[in-house]
Amino acid sequence: MAVICALLCPGTQAAGQTISIDTGRPKKVAPILYGFHYEEIGMIGDGGLHAELVRNRSFEEATPPRGIAVQDGLYVGIPNPSAGGNKAVFQADPLTGWEATPLSYSPISIKRTAANPLNGRNTYSMEVSVSRDIKDAGGRAAIFNKGYFGMNIEAGKDYSLSFHILASRGDVALDFTLTDENGLPLSMPAGFDAPRGGWRRFEAKITATGSAAHGMLSITPRAGGTFQLDVVSLMPADTWDGGRSVFRSDIMRNLVDYSPDFIRFPGGCLVHGINHQTMYRWKQTIGDIAGRPGAWSKWAPYYRTDGIGYHEFLELCEYTGAKAMYVTSAGMVCTEFLQRDGDRTFRHEEVDLDYYIGDALDAIEYAIGPVNTVWGAERAKNGHPAPFPLEYVEIGNEDSGPVYYQRYEKIFNAIRAKYPHIKLIANSNIGRTPEDDRKRERIPQFADPSHVEIFDEHYYNTVEWAVRNHRKFDAYGRPGPALFIGELGMDGPYPVKILAEGIVKLSMERNADLRPMMADRPLMRNWDFIGRSSHMQPLLLHDSRTSVKTFNYYLCKLFRDNKIDIYYPAETEMPAGSGSQTLFASAGFDSASGEYVVKVINMSADPAPVTLAGLGGPKPMRASVTTLTAAGDQANTPADPARTVPSVAVREMKAPIKQTVPGYSLTVCRFSTASQGGRP
Repeated sequence: MAVICALLCPGTQAAGQTISIDTGRPKKVAPILYGFHYEEIGMIGDGGLHAELVRNRSFEEATPPRGIAVQDGLYVGIPNPSAGGNKAVFQADPLTGWEATPLSYSPISIKRTAANPLNGRNTYSMEVSVSRDIKDAGGRAAIFNKGYFGMNIEAGKDYSLSFHILASRGDVALDFTLTDENGLPLSMPAGFDAPRGGWRRFEAKITATGSAAHGMLSITPRAGGTFQLDVVSLMPADTWDGGRSVFRSDIMRNLVDYSPDFIRFPGGCLVHGINHQTMYRWKQTIGDIAGRPGAWSKWAPYYRTDGIGYHEFLELCEYTGAKAMYVTSAGMVCTEFLQRDGDRTFRHEEVDLDYYIGDALDAIEYAIGPVNTVWGAERAKNGHPAPFPLEYVEIGNEDSGPVYYQRYEKIFNAIRAKYPHIKLIANSNIGRTPEDDRKRERIPQFADPSHVEIFDEHYYNTVEWAVRNHRKFDAYGRPGPALFIGELGMDGPYPVKILAEGIVKLSMERNADLRPMMADRPLMRNWDFIGRSSHMQPLLLHDSRTSVKTFNYYLCKLFRDNKIDIYYPAETEMPAGSGSQTLFASAGFDSASGEYVVKVINMSADPAPVTLAGLGGPKPMRASVTTLTAAGDQANTPADPARTVPSVAVREMKAPIKQTVPGYSLTVCRFSTASQGGRP
């Protein structure tokens, strides 16, 4: 409670604190690598980065998790099935996103059907029955897709339409039109005639004549009959890379601006699923979208189209200049869904580990193999003969225990033998203990601890935990494996919880001789999907029209852009009786620019006058001071995208260097040493 009061209660911040920086004790460190953790959750891809405007385009969104039965409203064969949350039985409208109008008396009826599937992977389609000519309904009858909380339609922009159709009763004539949210047309209709017979694919370009932030796609049959539709797609023509990608341009612009060092994909819990049938299957996510079944996933909105599949992930890395980090399955299911023995030991199923080893090797071959290999040829067939920038493979996600340690060893050896340059990453378990000391203590339990070269630690804890543990990494043995935090999230009020993640990063800088890496998350959320709640602040928020950089984005970006390769001890000297520590700092030197770099986080609501002792001399130094601050009610949203942005001031400063850091802030000071004759 003392810590929380110090963070939230005005008047608790002691005045006149000193940060002592000892430039006489430099430590060579590795600049921290900052990347993204990409996991399909909260409409980060579907309804976000993936530019597809049609929701439920393949009519698979209501498909339940494979291989798991339901009885009496509960999943069968999992522990604590009534625990709620992600163990609640999945239910969804089979026609999510679709609607036939007028609702009460439309001559058009629609339903999802498994009859006459398009192919063996795409098992459902929409059956449309038209009882009489549409003109008899006064021209008001149509089928609409509303997209993900409305489609953003812009006048003058082209849209690429494609769909598959099977006419089973009579020839079919259809008009596709862009409309506003009231069904009023925003384009000329694109007309199609489909004779009775097997499945056929059609495509067209539609040009918008008007604009709407919450538009729709209208499908109007011109006569009675019965037919099926599948894989109905509408993509804006101005996607990233001149329309050659599937990525929404405005969101991509923000990702490119960040310039991540790497991207971790596909998760997260999507990797191991809740059973073997729901594990991530990358081979089902590449190639023609009509052959991608999509999959039920653990996280809301529970179904992913895999429009951003393995190939698109690799493209995303290439576009952003990031190294690819693929997380491959060790054949182990999410521990939340595993039974345990009496001693709480998880009961993992026996698997054909050779399958998972082969799948990992195939994934690597797809990414970087020559075009005369099986999967390198498949990559070339999908439009990318050159290799992708795959550098890392993580073996499993949040897996641990004797079974994992043995499987890790076998997968490690197989990959290392064929691809010795690939950097391999080991897991630690997830869950809370008071100080999370369990993670590194597990390394000696691996079959060969020397094969743990990069060790992934995930932390979901409280703000108080971050404050108490800001010295945590100091005790790690050297040299030891590289420190990787693949997921980090603090519970607490905004913006303190985000600043608390900054404290962890300051600790990583102090211990950057451990060659640290940080995958920032949550990367994105759809603003409408999260109920327009500004309490959640991922790095980016988006609605149908815009992508917004948040306080979290700017904080992560300031760490990413202000790396150091020499660290100096930096100690915050707290006046007597000042209470809990609320000021945290790191200091170092950037050899590339020839500048000292000092970062200060103020966890209190009150400004803090600070003296930076040990830097500078009698000659003035040119100083660039960047400040990012936010009050509890000051958050960027699509409706108000610039409530909190970094401010930059440039001035001359000499010892003693004094700076007031605002409440709830990160301050980054860069001091040029040019006037001092270079770094001492």
